[in-house]
Amino acid sequence: MEEIAIFRIFSSFPLLGLLIPDLSSLFIFPVKQISVTHLYVEGFLLLTIIICTIGIWYHQKQERNSGMQVTAGA
Repeated sequence: MEEIAIFRIFSSFPLLGLLIPDLSSLFIFPVKQISVTHLYVEGFLLLTIIICTIGIWYHQKQERNSGMQVTAGA
């Protein structure tokens, strides 16, 4: 589980590294378009972060439910 959390953190670094220059260039030059490659990479990184977050949430929920079942059975 710790590996997924670390992977989620380190996949957010390149996402921010791509988003900040793209957003700043959009503010400065509104007519300029963002590269399609950037959009694909940013979308994939965002999807990866979402999947990791859902996996962590599901795992924590399973741990809480198994902990409640053990204390309820005692």
